[in-house]
Amino acid sequence: GDCEVDPTDALPTMAPMARRVSSPTFIGRNAELERLTAALAAAATDGRPAALLVAGEAGVGKTRLMSELAGRARTAGFRVLTGGCIELAEGGLPFAPIVEALRPLGSELSPDALAALAGPGRAELARLLPELGELATRADHDAAGAAQGRLFELLLLFLRRLAAERAVLLVLEDLHWADRSTLDLLGFLVRNLRDAPLVLVATYRSDELHRRHPLLPVLAELTRTGRIGRFELARVGPDALAAQLAGVPGAPAERELVERIYARSE
Repeated sequence: GDCEVDPTDALPTMAPMARRVSSPTFIGRNAELERLTAALAAAATDGRPAALLVAGEAGVGKTRLMSELAGRARTAGFRVLTGGCIELAEGGLPFAPIVEALRPLGSELSPDALAALAGPGRAELARLLPELGELATRADHDAAGAAQGRLFELLLLFLRRLAAERAVLLVLEDLHWADRSTLDLLGFLVRNLRDAPLVLVATYRSDELHRRHPLLPVLAELTRTGRIGRFELARVGPDALAAQLAGVPGAPAERELVERIYARSE
């Protein structure tokens, strides 16, 4: 879980200037982390893909859990790709988490390697990875279509080729802000990932989902496929909070302090 403290409110003996501090101690999520790590192990050893949904209230620790998972994945030799959906007044930005997740590949891989991974779909995949547009030939551009289904197929093939070279962890955060195209792509990937060492993990805020939220029917349909796991992060208790506070420099985990912060943060 995550815990951030304003020392001017909770620690009156410290300097009056407000600053945010956080604990390096990771607590209260061992069961969830082990479940996610088991998916990494299955992908790495058996080439078995996995897809998981992680839900939780705002601030409950989803991002921190993903950070811990990413660290384990890198240690195990995975390529980690992470992207987040963006909150916009007029709706989500199309394919925002995928574009963000793929962006580092433009600098990590050579142009020849990128071109080989993309194959003849370079011009179309340039919608998600602009560097591919520079590698596409005139013939590629002339043949490129706008069909969303073809774009999904090309991305699936791209990810399978990428994972064949090195196992991949793909993290998509804040699905509650996702646009329709991103949700459609997620559903496509979950249904069609086969025999590839790729683990897909998506997070969302469960407290954001009102009864007409567009993510709800998508979650229901994904669950019906039987191809995705799903769990929710619960709030941590006072004992776990005390352990976390013990890791904050200058923040002694006295019981009164723990109780005050627990009450304020719920």
